[in-house]
Amino acid sequence: MQSCYNDFSIVQSQTINNTMDMVIKSCDIMIENIKSKIDNHHHLENQSSNVIRILDIGSSHGRNSIIPINLIISNVLKQFPSQCFEVYHEDLPENNFSLLFKEISDNKNSYIKLSNQIYFYGIGNSFYNQLVPSNTIDYVFSFSASHWSNYDVTFHYNPDSIGVYCKERSKEYKQYCIDTLYKNFSLRAKELKKGGIFMVTVMNENETSLPIESNVLFQLFTLSKTIWKQMANENLITISEVDKMIIPINFYRKDEILASIKMVENHHRLKLITIEQHIQKFSDNHSIILSDQEKSEILFSYMNAACEPSLKNFINGDQSTKDSLYQLFCSKFINQIKISPIKNIEHLFSYYSIILEKD
Repeated sequence: MQSCYNDFSIVQSQTINNTMDMVIKSCDIMIENIKSKIDNHHHLENQSSNVIRILDIGSSHGRNSIIPINLIISNVLKQFPSQCFEVYHEDLPENNFSLLFKEISDNKNSYIKLSNQIYFYGIGNSFYNQLVPSNTIDYVFSFSASHWSNYDVTFHYNPDSIGVYCKERSKEYKQYCIDTLYKNFSLRAKELKKGGIFMVTVMNENETSLPIESNVLFQLFTLSKTIWKQMANENLITISEVDKMIIPINFYRKDEILASIKMVENHHRLKLITIEQHIQKFSDNHSIILSDQEKSEILFSYMNAACEPSLKNFINGDQSTKDSLYQLFCSKFINQIKISPIKNIEHLFSYYSIILEKD
């Protein structure tokens, strides 16, 4: 992730805030499951000898991760004041884990301030791999991460956009989405202890009757590809590089999500507790009196913070070349939205918040 990700991850933070009631609900389930495991002949205080392990999927630089972890640990400490915790933060190997550790150590609201029995670690790996030994985790959460996918040229290709939006889904892509989500869910099921919780948000593709062209992300991704094509026409980058350029993410449909959940229930005993749809709105975080240009620039900064590394992967050359071309792209994009900003920026995207419990 870009070094400024913590400063431009407000949308991701709002996703977490919108689901805090579900975090509380899922944490309560985990605590009750822990209590039920304790032998009737022992006092609850004996639970403190057993470490509670929390796995954070897609941590980036950590600021947003602190929010749910604070809540989880605080609620557990109310029941088990001497409880010991281990927190594992996962992201890709190229993530700047130094910034993550600094955020956890220096942030005045960090969860490590809650107790002297909290230990934290970084895992540089893809969440499409098993991250920890089986049956070791009590609580896994994944906010604003599950839409990221391994790049597959068969499905992640759009000559006119840096994102994949499908007016009509092919049978093959639909099955790919189900299998990709199932792989994520099944790996988390393996990592969880019996009674453990998986709290996840899954981005949802536009399934309304509105034309896809009116979707804000569709406009943002399409304009981005247009700018890159202009740079190719100026011989600043090759058209072959631009043609392949895409962000490897999937926007799932509800039936695909439910199909994946059904599979993981049948094969890994990870049962559905709750699923709720949420709408992410621009006005959740910003004044509605901003101009279209100001909104467009803010929206671009969010996309840029999350997607810059993925786009740079398609640029040939050394790091200096990648950096300079990407900076030029940013300048051209900002100039373009000064002339013709994206309109009607309010409904950004929808997503499903899901609680799963290992039976």
